[in-house]
Amino acid sequence: MKERNRFLASIVAWALRILFAIFCILPIYATVIVALTPDADMMRPQLTPQFWDFSNFVKGLRFIGERLINSFINSIASVALALVIAVPCSYVLARYRFRGRSFLLFCLLVSQMMAGIILMPSLYSVYNNLGMLNSRLGLILVLTGVNLALAIWILFGFFQSLPKEIEEAAMIDGASFLTMLLKIVVPMSGPGIAVSAIFVFINTFNEFVVPLFLITKSHLFTVTLSLYTLLTDTTMRWPLMAASSLIGMVLPIVIFIVFQRYIVHGLTSGALKG
Repeated sequence: MKERNRFLASIVAWALRILFAIFCILPIYATVIVALTPDADMMRPQLTPQFWDFSNFVKGLRFIGERLINSFINSIASVALALVIAVPCSYVLARYRFRGRSFLLFCLLVSQMMAGIILMPSLYSVYNNLGMLNSRLGLILVLTGVNLALAIWILFGFFQSLPKEIEEAAMIDGASFLTMLLKIVVPMSGPGIAVSAIFVFINTFNEFVVPLFLITKSHLFTVTLSLYTLLTDTTMRWPLMAASSLIGMVLPIVIFIVFQRYIVHGLTSGALKG
């Protein structure tokens, strides 16, 4: 009976895995079909690719080539700035007990539940008064702020899982707070920092609402904002949008694959605990 139950459980588990894989792959598969279809044949129903028009990918690369660079620069800068702020903040929250600590953590959590578009009208007004619209620096600051709470929460859980004895020994030997943080805590926290950096990078790369409000000059457009320009009142350039979307997916996927082992290590080491 136990063997039979295990066999049935295995079948169910594999069936769920296959369904989940199909659920994830099907939209990408449909996008590939659209990207390979010429504009004139766009309305033909297709379950399998019937056309192999790779010119859409060439057009898509020309269309979002500069935007890929913009999105990459914005994402890397946001990751660097977010980590510079989040590492010491999350470490203090994890190691020290002070009045208002729980309330501060709660506020950080609540900020992640709030739709960012609610804040954009007032933020647009502030940026307009400061003359910071169409500013790369201004965009990076907002993207950092949007993802800062997430980075702090991830690192907070990871720092809580680290042993305190090594840090206490360093403090006894005369290490300052900054020395202990940079030379002991940060090297031990590599997987947690990697997880935080990857999440911030992907969120920033895929961000649409913030650039939509703060950027109007085409040379500063991001990938998501460029794809939005293909939607007009009269037309929708589906093949070009599909091809450009697939090209825009390559960079985040490559980064995710390259750093996959750090993500697994970070998750299993307590990066999302607490």
